[in-house]
Amino acid sequence: MKKKLAIIILTWNDYKNTVKCLKSIINQLGNDKKIFLVDNDSSKIIFDKTIKWIKKNYNQKFCHKVFKRISKISNLNLSTKSIFVIKNKNNLGCGFGHNTGYKLAIKNGFEFIARIDNDMIVPSNFFKHILKNFSNKKIEAISPKILYTSNPKMIWWMGAKIGNSLKFDGHMRDYPHGLKDNKRYTGLVETDAIAGCASIMRSSRLTKIGLSDKDFFYGPEDVEFSKRIFTIKGSLIVDRNIKIYHSVTQSFVNLNKRKIYYEYKYRLLLIKKIGSFMDKFIGYNWSFIKSLLYVVFSFKKKHRYKLVPVFLAWRDFILNRFGEYDRKTKTPF
Repeated sequence: MKKKLAIIILTWNDYKNTVKCLKSIINQLGNDKKIFLVDNDSSKIIFDKTIKWIKKNYNQKFCHKVFKRISKISNLNLSTKSIFVIKNKNNLGCGFGHNTGYKLAIKNGFEFIARIDNDMIVPSNFFKHILKNFSNKKIEAISPKILYTSNPKMIWWMGAKIGNSLKFDGHMRDYPHGLKDNKRYTGLVETDAIAGCASIMRSSRLTKIGLSDKDFFYGPEDVEFSKRIFTIKGSLIVDRNIKIYHSVTQSFVNLNKRKIYYEYKYRLLLIKKIGSFMDKFIGYNWSFIKSLLYVVFSFKKKHRYKLVPVFLAWRDFILNRFGEYDRKTKTPF
């Protein structure tokens, strides 16, 4: 008999939010729900601190070992443990880092896989309620309505459309966000993409389409992933009746240049991966025009710092330097 739900949480050098996330989920675990906490090569101090906290608070539910190859951890003691911690030996990036958890879940026969960012706060009975939607066999993946942790009445995300935004921005365009939550924003709504920070999918679909694209180290890999998950109209859904809370942590706090470099390069890659001929024609030219505008307005201080990361993003995009390159090479910022 298949286990119900594997909850994949990816963390990197963020003890505080990881602990908050675990606290919000821990009471929802049981024989049918397990956590796979995947550490993306955090510093030893932060990793050891996280392990110490888990052992202190949930030692009876805890199983931890540092594995170098996923093939060595296919047989887990699922009957007595609820929390499994795996440490990647390198920072594999966001999407590819999640693959560690995906492989574990599939090998151990989980029927559903949840992807929850470590800076999410999960309300009680969240998984119980959202899993009910999968009684509709047409649904392949689903996300909840996402609100700000700092302002729980304000909407951060409630669905997305790709459309023309792929051409001009290189990513999906969210439904109106920054709005005050109210009864208007309820019900099941179709979406072009699920939220990478909070989503649940059928593992059977994952085995058919493959795991996260290894070319994406950072950025809109969830949009590319959603395009592959999509099968028929109504297969990707946002359940606006169910809420989750996002602390909107940035992996690159105080590293604006690095963030610009990754975002620019991987938006170009997204256009390349899923865009039509017209998407690429307009998207590449529009991005190039924007780059030239940075040069033109570089006399303004607010634009000057973007020049180098945007130039390097274009260079590495043209040279096809993506996931594997970023996993092995440090950016100059």
